[in-house]
Amino acid sequence: MKKIIIVLALIAVAAAPLIAQNVTEDKEIKTLSGEPLVGRAKLGVLVGVPFSVTFGYRFSNWFEGNLLVGWSPISSTSVAIGANGLFTLFNIPAGETVMPFSLGPQIVTYIGSSFAMDIVADIRLEYTFVDIPLNLFAEIAPGVRFNFTGGTTVTWALLGGIGVRYVF
Repeated sequence: MKKIIIVLALIAVAAAPLIAQNVTEDKEIKTLSGEPLVGRAKLGVLVGVPFSVTFGYRFSNWFEGNLLVGWSPISSTSVAIGANGLFTLFNIPAGETVMPFSLGPQIVTYIGSSFAMDIVADIRLEYTFVDIPLNLFAEIAPGVRFNFTGGTTVTWALLGGIGVRYVF
């Protein structure tokens, strides 16, 4: 239990300076070449844990918020509902565009035959095509799961997967 609390505290300390900044202001992000993504809204699917429909909106060139609704890895009769805020740490050059590498907190709640909540650190790499409005991404999110069914238990959680979204 002490290790889980320490991990949560480290995630909170790492995210606090980023959250404290104004999320609608653009700032310079280290990039060797290329331009930031142009499309602000993205809608698609994440194949992984949880398997979900995802919507993202880029508020600035360094902050993106995402929502997801999907199926639970805990129980096939539970629905997963989540949100995250991703802060672009740096851009990797990729031809005519860049691939943002992002990190941020994510919370996913599972409602149905069981009730649980994951608090994780989402790490994402994404690529948006220049000529077609598609965005590909891969993410991994380690953290903790609080299971409130039949008493409260705390375990490790690992979310993530690959996804594709339409950019508009």
